[in-house]
Amino acid sequence: MKVLIVEDSGPGARLWAELVALAGGEAEIAPNGADGLAAARAGALALVVMDLRLPDGSGAEWARRFKAEAALKDVPIWACSGLDAMDLLETAWEDQPFAAFISKPFEAGEVLARLRGVLA
Repeated sequence: MKVLIVEDSGPGARLWAELVALAGGEAEIAPNGADGLAAARAGALALVVMDLRLPDGSGAEWARRFKAEAALKDVPIWACSGLDAMDLLETAWEDQPFAAFISKPFEAGEVLARLRGVLA
């Protein structure tokens, strides 16, 4: 099962890709929202992991764009960010585009267990 990682940090994206592989999935990395949306349109996904700060806009806005697509509306999106800005999080959650929020730094074992649950 494929997991799309929309993350502009190379090390962060590689860490997610390793966790996805350990959970038995296949990772695809997109460095921005536009590339992520194009990749999501190209194939079936089990999950999207979305950074909240992307070079081409807010991860929350990109998540809303993903959810507006009929083929993607049921794909869960996890927000992942090191930001501790409550106003950003409140805006991100206004219309519920995310199924979960993963705060950086995160406990790899916990995230791995959650990934295994999604990919089972």
